[in-house]
Amino acid sequence: MKPTLLIVLVLSLLSGCAKQEPAQLSPQEQDAAKKEIREASNQILTATSNLDVDALLQPYWNSPDFVFVSAQGTAVDYQTAKNGTAELFKTVSAMKYTTVKDEFRFLTANTVLYTWLGKCECVFKTGEQAKIDSYAISFVFRKMGDSWKIIYAHESASPPTE
Repeated sequence: MKPTLLIVLVLSLLSGCAKQEPAQLSPQEQDAAKKEIREASNQILTATSNLDVDALLQPYWNSPDFVFVSAQGTAVDYQTAKNGTAELFKTVSAMKYTTVKDEFRFLTANTVLYTWLGKCECVFKTGEQAKIDSYAISFVFRKMGDSWKIIYAHESASPPTE
């Protein structure tokens, strides 16, 4: 009898230690999260049009653990992404991104994969113009306190045309 009790106790402990599925959001909570994340995305688009680096990076997680993978195949931290964006903005007189489509995947209650698909038009200070017809960014948003922050971003783009 004692070995049976011991086996039941061990199995109970093991099943209690098993990884639990993360909590999911209700449909209403998902709708609220989508709204907040789209607002962050729109803030990025507006800041880009205004060539405002600080406003553009507000939704991003200012941490050495943040990762940004560029369309050129580099992976950088927050500060390097900020510096690179500031340098880019010095070379352009106008930049506009247009949303074509966006998608959400709720990974956990506080982590969302947000995919933004769109186009980009850019006017350089030299007068040259460039157009990117297919531009995609995958963002991983995490709820931190009262706001959603981008903890990871990966962009991909078709070659620009003049």
